[in-house]
Amino acid sequence: MKFVIAGIILGLCLAGCRQKNRPDVRNLVREVEIKRLDKDLFSLDTSRIDLQKIREKYGRYFDIYTGGVLDLGVSSDSGFIRLLGLFIQDPVMREVSDSVAVAYPDMQKQEEQLSGAWAYYAYYFPDRIVPQVYTHISGFNQSVVVDSAAIGVSLDNYLGEQCVFYSLLAVPVPMYARKKMTGNDIVRDALSGWLSAEFPFRPRKNDLISGMLYQGKVVFVLEKLFPGESQSWLLGFTSEQEEWCRNSESQIWGFLVENDYLFSTQQRLIMKYLNDAPFTSGMPVESPGKTVVWTGYQIVKKYMDKTEISLEALMQEQDYHKILRVAGYRP
Repeated sequence: MKFVIAGIILGLCLAGCRQKNRPDVRNLVREVEIKRLDKDLFSLDTSRIDLQKIREKYGRYFDIYTGGVLDLGVSSDSGFIRLLGLFIQDPVMREVSDSVAVAYPDMQKQEEQLSGAWAYYAYYFPDRIVPQVYTHISGFNQSVVVDSAAIGVSLDNYLGEQCVFYSLLAVPVPMYARKKMTGNDIVRDALSGWLSAEFPFRPRKNDLISGMLYQGKVVFVLEKLFPGESQSWLLGFTSEQEEWCRNSESQIWGFLVENDYLFSTQQRLIMKYLNDAPFTSGMPVESPGKTVVWTGYQIVKKYMDKTEISLEALMQEQDYHKILRVAGYRP
């Protein structure tokens, strides 16, 4: 399958179309406070660490952070205070903390974004809880961690593509990944992580099309939670990459069909196409990594146009071959 790189000018109504049927959620909007464990932890007096206030303020999440993210154990363990002290006194971690404090003196922008997103979430998923969001410093571990009622965001993974620390890691962060490690990416990643935890991937058959459609479902819900945002932002693409996908829609589908990839259960192939990359293997360098997720998103939109089921029902649906069949996707 040959991919045609063309600057086709499509209709300009895409953004306007996304405004249609936007529900009125003004009565569901609540003020959001992101709790800054990163600030409180690195403000401790390291000569005499007293965890009482932090334990009272962060409760269960503090143990999730120290045990699950830092692997230091929980606060009741013997030797815990010593290990925690070593972490917060580490010269590199102090520099990281200083960089985070400069980049994020407050989280007002993200709090405002979350306030709107959680209002839509409460509208579409009225029986589900809205979690508390925390920030921390992970030592460049997971960007987002999720518990039953909490989301934790590692601010050291959102210091921008020019951050020097990313080049100094044992495995340096590639530039294509750094472009999505900014303050503009935090709330999307947080909500994506929450949706993935609330609605885990349990396919009837673990093949590529099922993974494409699962990730496409998450993007579709994100579009409803962030109705004013561009599709490129929802997908983590540049605007040029998203335009390339639109211009190459039939070629992308033809590539997957002709190579018999859609129903492949080979895990190496599935990971290659569903994991992030500088571009998609077998496609031009102008393509984004995870191009097939864009295709999955288009199929989900077709499916939802035909069924008009609730977002809860969409996320609960695990028969991905049924979604493909009902959508009747033929680009």
